[in-house]
Amino acid sequence: MNRAQDVVEEFGDDAEDSFLAMCVRAPENSLRRGISPYDLTMFNTPQLERLVVELEQLPEEEQTPVVRHIVEQSHQAIRRSGYLLFIGD
Repeated sequence: MNRAQDVVEEFGDDAEDSFLAMCVRAPENSLRRGISPYDLTMFNTPQLERLVVELEQLPEEEQTPVVRHIVEQSHQAIRRSGYLLFIGD
């Protein structure tokens, strides 16, 4: 989402909801833990920079295609001074 709140791209979790499950298991002080499975969660540029660091520090087996895509989209949002919006059920 850019500053004008235009949606640039939409994508979802995998069939196993592995990203959401990883967020629920994240440490209490993690930004991932703050992603709501039931509501909207929006990250700005400083938060996205922190989220990218968290995701890039995950063990290799947890760096799923969805995680790699979120890192890629986070970098794009940072470059555009945009936001990443997570939509829960």
